[in-house]
Amino acid sequence: MNLKDSAKKILDDFLASHKGNARAAADALGVNHVTFWGWVRGTRTPALGQISDVFDRLGVTVRLPEWPEETTRSVCFVEAKIVQAGDGAGPPEAENYLAVPLVGEVGAGPGIIPQENILSWVLVYREHRSVMQRSNLLAVEIGKNQRSMIPTLHPGDIVLLDRNDWGQRGYAPPGNIFLVREPGQEGGGMVKRVATAGKGELATVTFYSDNATEYGPEVYHMHQYEHDMQQAVVGRVVWAWADLSRK
Repeated sequence: MNLKDSAKKILDDFLASHKGNARAAADALGVNHVTFWGWVRGTRTPALGQISDVFDRLGVTVRLPEWPEETTRSVCFVEAKIVQAGDGAGPPEAENYLAVPLVGEVGAGPGIIPQENILSWVLVYREHRSVMQRSNLLAVEIGKNQRSMIPTLHPGDIVLLDRNDWGQRGYAPPGNIFLVREPGQEGGGMVKRVATAGKGELATVTFYSDNATEYGPEVYHMHQYEHDMQQAVVGRVVWAWADLSRK
């Protein structure tokens, strides 16, 4: 049984011991009752730090297995600064957010991103429908001279991509934008729309730009990628931060 299932069983038992009264059970654990009810219903996934505190109160010992470092990390807010529009509101709940590494194009390959290639971190609301059920996320900034996706994306915009989604569900437009690489390119890449054609030795992949007047399509034979689509496509763009004040 994994940690999430184990936590849910323990919380279910604790709720039952309080005769199904979620507010009373949450108060006994020192947890927000809305958050506690989300854990029990499975609509929220508790952060490790939160559930560890709960386990400590219940006298439960957890032994975690060793696993490789993941790219995306859970967030822990420490004296989070609230902007003026949020005056009077409570602090944000850390479990609702992920810290996603913002990397330069050189670090946007398919493997784990080395710490020295991380430029910064961006916060992502994990309940957004573009992000839900995704974990292998990466943020990449559009370079200052990259105009190929105008007007959809401009230089300086930041795109969020899922490296576990490299086109298994298809590439047909509209809306399917990926971080892609030219043959032989190990890191970095370009943000393009993708289409495939043909089979076997005749298979091709085409990268399209939204700024079609300046940038034509780029067509490559799949044998240039050793017939491995993951060498061509790093991940699907699922979200973007764009400066709309200039559009």
